[in-house]
Amino acid sequence: MTFNRYISFRMVVEIVGAVCCALLLLFQNNLVGVIATGIVAVLWIVGEVLVFLVLDRQDPRRDELSDKHQSDAMQFALTTMIAVLILLGFVYTMLALLQPGMHQIRPMTLPTLAMAALALSDARYLWLEHQGVRGGDDED
Repeated sequence: MTFNRYISFRMVVEIVGAVCCALLLLFQNNLVGVIATGIVAVLWIVGEVLVFLVLDRQDPRRDELSDKHQSDAMQFALTTMIAVLILLGFVYTMLALLQPGMHQIRPMTLPTLAMAALALSDARYLWLEHQGVRGGDDED
């Protein structure tokens, strides 16, 4: 398993986690949310353990370009999440001004956005890694 395949696996698990959180957000069922979150957490832990066992390294990727891609991907995901949170805050502020009353952001909104940001970060990293190498595979 290459490091980029591991990142792809992790991205899929994070997308499943974001979907589970979004479903919990929509259906407001705590038991289903706890079960789905537990399954996603176990899959994520298994993936993290596999990367150390299969790749058999302390640091799976240690080159400057990969480090730059990881940094750029995290900054992109953080900036996107901040923009979404600002937009969400603006929408709820406008709702409070236009419709007097109590408007609450549901508690599962932040975990949903966080899991989506993690998946976005991994997707951006993979896109940056494959941007210069068309058709090649990462052997690290």
